[in-house]
Amino acid sequence: MNISKSRLFLAAYLSIFLNLGPSISWAQNELSLEQAVSRAVTDDDWIIANELIELSLSQESISAGQLPDPRMSIGLSNIPVDTFNFNQEPMTQLRIGINQTFPRGDTLALQQRQKMQQSEINPYLRDDRKANVAVQVSILWLNTFLAQRSIELIQNDRELFEQLVDLTGVRYTSAAGLARQQDLVRSELELTRLDDRLAMLRQLQNTNKQKLSQWLPYQLLGNSLSSVTPDIEPPATRLTSLGQATDFFANHPTVRAHDKRIQIAQTKVSLTQQSTKPAYSVGASYGYRENAPMGIQRADFISLDLSFDIPYFTEKRQQPKIRASRYTASARQTERILLFKELFSNYQQANAQLDVLDERKTLFEDVLLDQMSDLTETTLSAYTADEGDFEEVMRAYIGELNTKIELLEIDVERQKVISRLNYLTATSEN
Repeated sequence: MNISKSRLFLAAYLSIFLNLGPSISWAQNELSLEQAVSRAVTDDDWIIANELIELSLSQESISAGQLPDPRMSIGLSNIPVDTFNFNQEPMTQLRIGINQTFPRGDTLALQQRQKMQQSEINPYLRDDRKANVAVQVSILWLNTFLAQRSIELIQNDRELFEQLVDLTGVRYTSAAGLARQQDLVRSELELTRLDDRLAMLRQLQNTNKQKLSQWLPYQLLGNSLSSVTPDIEPPATRLTSLGQATDFFANHPTVRAHDKRIQIAQTKVSLTQQSTKPAYSVGASYGYRENAPMGIQRADFISLDLSFDIPYFTEKRQQPKIRASRYTASARQTERILLFKELFSNYQQANAQLDVLDERKTLFEDVLLDQMSDLTETTLSAYTADEGDFEEVMRAYIGELNTKIELLEIDVERQKVISRLNYLTATSEN
């Protein structure tokens, strides 16, 4: 092989590769990030289970607002034990009664309200779940995509390394002996290391695909991922203060769900306060009596009764429960403040990461890639002219490959951070 032609071939190949833009045509069998997220949310069994829980609580709220079932009683009263005759004594009677209990104060209405409030949490939980699933699936998809694209980059550059091995072999076997044996061994060693790196990336790719199987059907995972780096739009809103964030995050699904928990806690305070009110029980019974032995007619009896308890020992029985429920309601209010702080802190961290990643992306695309390309061509030219060291050539080629992969990692990490930002700025649909 002519050394000059080999150098020109390698330089031309490298130039073409660096200037190739991502293809905008997607194969029909490729799995895009949008398709993966949409399918994962649609097929999420948790969503279905949560909808059933909501229906269950809604039905329980209807039941919780109803009076207890009335109690029927049937009995014989005042039967003489000497003869057991029903008509012997005037007080002997067959008694049939009914009794209805009325819970304390507004207990029924408050129990119904509490169950309904518990059911109203679920739509917000589903909104949060959908946004959370989108983040989890996006991260797994992007990890798989990173491994897939890294494999493609290494496989493309592997041809360059093969050409370099051939070039070194020609120089070593030529009469001039322009290359040393250690250069040939080094070039073959780097090629082997590339193969090992490819094997590790394939393992990483398969691992992340298996993790995706929790969310996606296996027939979809059999497809390769889209070869185009996704471009997730970052949120348009930029939050600069906790006060601004508090107003914005008030419609976040987790905050809306927590607001419902606060309402439930407040309802529980009202519910425990009903324990200081009496519970009533109203009853009526009818007593049937047989005629006297001499045929004298006996009147039947009707009895009415009202019973109620007296909350007397309130200081150590009811009041501690009321105070406990108030403490719980206050704790829920404090937790809401902590939730805002956590959301805003995570938002600030994600934005700070995104700013650094944007800066690095610009540096790589505008400066570093071109510099690494120039370095590779310069060291190769010097080596082919017998003015450079093979060690420098290999370092330049490996450095350029690593730079491409680092830029890919930056792009992927940006998409992950934007996914987290989109979750943090999600709003409830309900």
